Amino acid sequence: MILYSIIPYEIVFGNQCSENTNSFLEIDYLGEKVQVSPLENNRYIIQRLISTSVKAFLDPRLQPGTIIRRTP
Repeated sequence: MILYSIIPYEIVFGNQCSENTNSFLEIDYLGEKVQVSPLENNRYIIQRLISTSVKAFLDPRLQPGTIIRRTP
């Protein structure tokens, strides 16, 4: 669905997404910056790739939905 409106996103959709926005983290993974949501046991799920490199977007290890393990 595409919504073209001058009304701000927060007013149209209310509090539906406000609880998920605080759980995102930005981390470096495989040399690229990714936005992840934490899971249990030091695992994360990739929500978004933040890069200008075309190779990063073609790498299946960095695609959204991939579950990764982060070592300290």
